Amino acid sequence: MNMNFSERAATLEVTACSYSVRKALRKAGAFMRKEASIGLIIPRDRDVTKYADALRSVLRSTNRAEVYTQCTVEVSHRGNANWFEAADILKAKPGVVLLIPHGVTIPPEIRVSLDEVMQVEPISPAHLVAAIKFSRGEQATVGEARTLLSYPLDLMFQALRPGRSVRQALARLSGAAEAKAERPPLGALGFGVEELPGFGQAKEWALGLAEDLRDWTRGSLAWSDIDCGLLLSGPPGTGKTMFAEAVAKTCAAAFVSASCAKWQAKGHLGDFLAAMRKTFSEAAEKAPCILFLDEFDAVGDRAKFRGDNANYCVQVVNGILEALDGSPRRDGVVVIAATNHPDAIDPALRRPGRLDRHIKVELPDDDARKDILTLHLGTEVAADVLAHAARATRGYSGAALAQLARDARKQARRARRSVTADDVRAVTPPLSPLDSAARHVACVHEAGHAVVGTELAYGEIELITVVRELSPCDDGAGYVLWRRPKMLQRTRDIYANDIATLLGGRAAEEVVLGFVTDGSGGVNGSDLHLAADIATIMEATLGMGHGLSYCYARTSEDLEKLRLSDPVLRIRVEKLLNAELERAKEIVRNRRDDVERIAEAVMERELLSGEKVRQLLSS
Repeated sequence: MNMNFSERAATLEVTACSYSVRKALRKAGAFMRKEASIGLIIPRDRDVTKYADALRSVLRSTNRAEVYTQCTVEVSHRGNANWFEAADILKAKPGVVLLIPHGVTIPPEIRVSLDEVMQVEPISPAHLVAAIKFSRGEQATVGEARTLLSYPLDLMFQALRPGRSVRQALARLSGAAEAKAERPPLGALGFGVEELPGFGQAKEWALGLAEDLRDWTRGSLAWSDIDCGLLLSGPPGTGKTMFAEAVAKTCAAAFVSASCAKWQAKGHLGDFLAAMRKTFSEAAEKAPCILFLDEFDAVGDRAKFRGDNANYCVQVVNGILEALDGSPRRDGVVVIAATNHPDAIDPALRRPGRLDRHIKVELPDDDARKDILTLHLGTEVAADVLAHAARATRGYSGAALAQLARDARKQARRARRSVTADDVRAVTPPLSPLDSAARHVACVHEAGHAVVGTELAYGEIELITVVRELSPCDDGAGYVLWRRPKMLQRTRDIYANDIATLLGGRAAEEVVLGFVTDGSGGVNGSDLHLAADIATIMEATLGMGHGLSYCYARTSEDLEKLRLSDPVLRIRVEKLLNAELERAKEIVRNRRDDVERIAEAVMERELLSGEKVRQLLSS
């Protein structure tokens, strides 16, 4: 079949997306069960139409197009989702696959109609390699695919236009990255790290670094006494690049930016290593200098390299280890590496003398969101309007907040006036009130965690909260915040107590309400996910279960692979989870009055301090 250029270009992206869709459907059991209703949440900031085409392709190729009805949730420019068509189809059709944009809150009437809700994972290097081969007949390496994926996807697929090889696309992308790197650093615009809201521990580190660099410049401090390597991790959009540039401003230091993608585009392994050494030499010549290495997880971990590219990747890691080894040629160069996936980085890169300090940048809290909005709006806004905007943007990254501020400024600019409170209100996403019945369920759930955890000495409660209104990014309505002591050694009982506390919310629902909701599972980071991981660790790596076998597992993904590959392990994990759930239910039965008392107090006040919880439990 003959296709024009635009059709081929679209096919590459759709084909790459289809592998992720196929994987999600396989996890949901769509290829094994008939007439299931499945919700697929697409990756953040991706076009739903591309995934709709990808889903259609997968259903056709697997002969499932007649089994499943395909439906897509549409979102307006104001961020409101239209669920009417989905609701009608779910009522009328037995087999439905529903594509849901990332960050959209699923209404209860839709969630109960879905048998499975799965997160579609971003395109992986292996998927991109397969898509390039399938749609273009060109062979790409996993290393090249990993480098391509380090760029924004829209930019990458634009560079991979028909008639252009992968190497030519990489060269084009590198040129675009270099042009972006030539823009004036943020520090030149007047922002220092002390002016950036949020960042917590990272800001403290930066302010201490500025003082140390001044002492080093005067000759009163040896370079060996300075923290000269930082690994900065966190979700996309949390401002890691902005932070590094602001550190350079505060430290009155030069700023040099690089990435594996930029070095890779220079050519083969020798060119890669030469480009990397040139970057470090440039930073040394400009000392004191902040050298920022973006998307650092692209370097990889030597323990995970396989296949024909393993030797290449090992040489890359070894080259960067050599550059980071703390030798005199690095005097005056502070390296800040940024990543969204710290577990994907070779442990040797994080040892003393290299990137020995690791700080995780969290999504901004309520106060930080107010400060970020004020910073980007460039003007003071009424406190009540700012507070409402902060509540409505729970779960937003710094980049998303900056976009919201840009939208408000654009609205004011088009009206030829300064930003007003009405502009902020107009671009603020709507809050969805939580009805009393759903909120009562959430209050009972959190009270269950609190009572079971208190009974088992899980930690000290700092606060319990269940919100009255949900923001678009909220995955849950409430949580219990614990303060836990650090332990050098942990017994089997402590691990078991952790599981029981995590399942305390589900136990309270079952005992107090007589039914359970999906609030304990369904997403990464849920109670059930964390409990299953702890149970897997006990059974498979610590010898605290039904055997003494040992398996190496560093991440939650590793633990999931162990469960999927070993049916005996799955049975043991299930048995352990059920035993701890029963123990949690017994605690709730014995202390049902405490659970109901705390649930009622949270229902009334929305936020309950740890001191108030202790008073209620002692009364």
